[in-house]
Amino acid sequence: MDEALYLSYKAIAIFKNAAAEIAPLAEFLCARDRVRRIELCARIFGDVYASGSSTTGEWIRKAVERDGNAFSRAAACGERIPDRIKAQIHAELLTFKRLSLVRPEDVCGDDADIAPKFVCGGFSLTYDKLVRFYAAESFGKFSHGSAFVYRNGALSPVFAEPIRLADLKNYAEEKAEIVKNTENFLNGLPAFHTLLYGDRGTGKSSTVRAIAYEFRDRLKTIELGKNDIRELPALYAELRGLKQKFVLFVDDLGFDESDGGADELKAALEGSLDSGAPNAILYCTSNRRHLIKETDKSWARSAEDERQAELALFDRFGLVVTYLNPSRDEFIDILKQIMRSRGMKWRDEYAQIAELSALKKGGRSPRAAKQIADLIESTYVEKRGE
Repeated sequence: MDEALYLSYKAIAIFKNAAAEIAPLAEFLCARDRVRRIELCARIFGDVYASGSSTTGEWIRKAVERDGNAFSRAAACGERIPDRIKAQIHAELLTFKRLSLVRPEDVCGDDADIAPKFVCGGFSLTYDKLVRFYAAESFGKFSHGSAFVYRNGALSPVFAEPIRLADLKNYAEEKAEIVKNTENFLNGLPAFHTLLYGDRGTGKSSTVRAIAYEFRDRLKTIELGKNDIRELPALYAELRGLKQKFVLFVDDLGFDESDGGADELKAALEGSLDSGAPNAILYCTSNRRHLIKETDKSWARSAEDERQAELALFDRFGLVVTYLNPSRDEFIDILKQIMRSRGMKWRDEYAQIAELSALKKGGRSPRAAKQIADLIESTYVEKRGE
């Protein structure tokens, strides 16, 4: 047993979350029972593999990088780090490095042939590298990835869908407005909370997701459910002061008058000091102009009062980009572009198929065009070269 190394591990005070994550490796050092040693060795092997790492050093590095603590937040915000904290960080990183060098055969002895062979080494984090990482990627749960889902107060990383603006046919002016607003936001210029409003299936949500993917190296996107909007103040508190830029995305926005989340959204859109963050901007989509559905229909309220109440939230967005269903010619043009991008030949009879299918689907839209292209590809298509 390396008692000195184990005591150093137990003395970790800053990266406590990372220390807890790699606890099997530390406990492996002092396991006296043969069965326990083999069990811990198998646990380490499995944890390294599950983390997507090839060595224990890489596994430990990832745990340290995503450890949300007072130091990682301060570094992400560019704050000055006291010398005594720096000294503790240096000591803890040295402990992590020494732990990364522990080999299965060092502990298992005669049972080394039975124990799973995890690969040791590969921990190269230094204080300076870590500070640069937090400044560039943020800290804790925000540090690994560019796309997240916020549900019930918990943030989870998700895979950013590889959709590009070029994949969304037509709507050039609408997309250009969103791109310009996003670039202004990233460059520190005036930018606006934005509502993408209009007909169903016109690509509003896809536009935001394309922005999230194309700007993923400079922008982090957090999608909130409608029921999580009331958590905006808490989320803003976490984001405030970080160097990274965030888009908070709410899809299919709409409230009843009694819904408290509407008040939180109003406060965020108005930019009150305690409800927003200068490094976060809201992008919302809706099919409804009346975002707050009026429930009080008493005689005392006039139609004008109801209309003003229902539009109150809509009017608070600094930028509203409207997506309308395409005309017949535009619809056919979108379908042709989709087919061309798939290497499919156009036939005149496809126009009639498209019109009939669009009627069955309730109208023309880019979403309907994509579904019709899928139908043609699977049923009628004649591909180039065939």
